[in-house]
Order: sequence, then C-alpha cells, then structure tokens
Amino acid sequence: MGTDGGFAPDIGERLRAARQAAGLSLAELAARIPFSRSYLGHVETGTRAPSADVVAAYLRACGEMTCDPVTLVSMLGRADVDRRSFLRTSVYSAALSATALVSQSDVARLMRIDESAHVGMPEVRAVQGITDAFLRMDEVKGGGIGRTAVAEFLSTDVASLLRSRFADSTVRSAAFSAAAELAYLAGFKAHDAGEDGIAQRYFLSALRLAEESQMPGQDAWVLRILAMQGTDIGQPHFSPALAEAAVTRDGGQLGPDATALLTIAVARCHAETGDHGGALAALRTAEPHVTPDLTSEQPRWVSMWCPNKGTVVDQVAKTFLALGDLANAERYCELATGIWDRETHARVWALSAAETGLLHWKRGKHTDAVDMWRSALPALHAVDSARTTAALCKIRRTAPELFEDTAPTGTPAL
Repeated sequence: MGTDGGFAPDIGERLRAARQAAGLSLAELAARIPFSRSYLGHVETGTRAPSADVVAAYLRACGEMTCDPVTLVSMLGRADVDRRSFLRTSVYSAALSATALVSQSDVARLMRIDESAHVGMPEVRAVQGITDAFLRMDEVKGGGIGRTAVAEFLSTDVASLLRSRFADSTVRSAAFSAAAELAYLAGFKAHDAGEDGIAQRYFLSALRLAEESQMPGQDAWVLRILAMQGTDIGQPHFSPALAEAAVTRDGGQLGPDATALLTIAVARCHAETGDHGGALAALRTAEPHVTPDLTSEQPRWVSMWCPNKGTVVDQVAKTFLALGDLANAERYCELATGIWDRETHARVWALSAAETGLLHWKRGKHTDAVDMWRSALPALHAVDSARTTAALCKIRRTAPELFEDTAPTGTPAL
C-alpha cells in the first residue's frame, strides 16, 4: 500500500510491465510524456501514487493492447480515486445506502465477491442497481458528486466480478456489459467535471468492455459518446469518422429510435467540422424519428441515458446551431427544454434552458431570454458541474443584473 493509503504498488507493477512490454526504458518513456524519469521510477516502485493523468500517459505511450480490458479499467479507476477520502469497505455504501439510493443487500452481495467466486445474474443485477443509483445522483447533483465512489467501485468490486467464474456465457456477457455502463458513467462524470482527458480514457475502457461483452450494438453506443465528446470540447476532427463507425457497427440492431440518436450524432459531427452537406443529409435520414415521443424499445444502456427524446432533439438543436441556422436551433432547443423533467434530470434541463435563453437573446427576444434564465438559475447554481459553471458565466456576461438577487446564499461570485 502506498503512503497515502492507495494501491500504488499494484498499479506501479502494472505500469512497469506495460512499459517493458513496449520495449521502453524509463528514460525513453520520460522523453515521450510530461513526467520526469525520477518521478516515473517512484510511481513504478510504489513510493508515489500515480494520478489518472500518469496512467493515461503510460497507456498512450506504451499502448493499450498491453492490458486486458479488466486490468485497464481497474488501473484507471484506482488512479482516479482520491486516496485520502475513502475506506475500502464503505466507499459506496456510505455514498449511497446512507441516502437510501440502493439496498444494503446489493452492496453486501458485491462486497463478498473475490476472484474465486461463482457469479450469476443476481450479482450482475446488483452492479446495474448501483450504477442506476449513481446515475440518478449524477443527473441531479452533477459530475462532481460521487465520482470517487464510482471510480473505487469500478476498480475493486466490479473488476473482481469480471475476473470471477461465470455461471454461463449469458452471465459473462451481461457482466461485461454492466461494467461498460459503469465505465461510461465514470467517463461522463469526468467530462461533466471538465476533466476530458480522463473522460476519454474511461470511454475507451467502456468501448473495450462493450466489445468484450459482445452485446449487440453497445460498442456502437460508446463510439457515439467518443464522437460527441470531440465536438463538445472543440476537437471534432475525428468525430465524423467515429460517429459514422457507430452507425456502421449498429447496422440497425438497436431499433429506429436508438439508430436516430446515432444518425443525429453523424449530423452534428459533420456540422461542427463545416461539412454542411453531410450534416443536412444525416438530418434528413433521422427526421422521421425526431419527435417528442418514443416509438420503439431501447436497450438498457441507451434508455438509462436517453429516457425520452430530449437527447435527440437537443442534438438536432446543436446541429442547427453549428450550421448557423439560429431559428431552427432556437425551435429545437426550446422543444428539448420542454421535454426534460427538471426534477429527475435537473442538470440537462438547466443546461438546455440556459442555451434556449441564449438563443432567444441572439434573436432579439430579450424578455423571453430573461424569463427562461430566471427559471434555470437555481438549478444551475445547485449542480456541481463544469458545464453548468460555464453556462452561468455566459448568462452573467449577457445579463449581469440577474445575479444580483438569484444566487443562493453562500454562492461565490462568478
């Protein structure tokens, strides 16, 4: 155990093995990544606990294929944990059971798992139940809440479950699929907290786990989030190829509604890179499914993120915005704001409302913009999210007078 209470020796040994497998000396590796040879030596011997940035740098330089999917996500999750803030046996029970979000039986079932355990569907359902609880918390509190607990749960109990003996191939597939869902959530939380380098590593781990699960279409769904992340952070160069690969891998397996989500991703990625023709063609393909009501059943790992058409309508709005069509962007953004439930999806509703207000303002509808922002500000202040902070900054630059009487007590000035 490292000096700060983590798992540094185990991670260090794995990082050293990855470096050696890549045929690199410490000096050669240090020349490729922004960390000194001395620091890397301390990491590999376990005298210094590696950060998630260090793990990501090793994986970039040494190649992900030196690790199996379970080892990869375990290393990343452990490195992402703030080792000063948890006790091994209570991290997620404290975060969840104390607030009645999950049952003690689910927590207890997973605490008993080790690599010699025999795993069946009850254990998989327990992982899914805890993932759902973390997701509900994330939707209303933001990516800054519970992220340490998610990383620790993923790198310990879930990793142990994936190395256990499975009752049959169906259970194995479901277990890896559930792990991919959790890695996806960890990536989304990191993205929401503004840490997109770490988010990408989690999304790539989710892709590896989804591929290992052989669950039809789940890998396509993860490729979509990788494409969307590129557009969200202003680095869309590879996004169209990723989005199109998602549609190809899906091949219509997910049903028309989920396929529409993938197609809209293609449209937005083309729009963000200036390919207006490709964007409009993709929009026309998806148009029959751009309605507020679901018409087909979606897989669990789609429906847990997109419980209604809010996501597809929101992405249509962003596509039109990238195309410079403010009228359609405003129309669809306002529609998305009306679709999201502000109680169960406080963050995405507030972000959508903030963007709707900005579009109202750009189109000269200043009273409508102010009314929309007044309703959204309490939720924006309450969510721990880099994205809500950015939205608040945009609103304040546009209408600073709103912040004189809307910020809750104790909220720092932006």
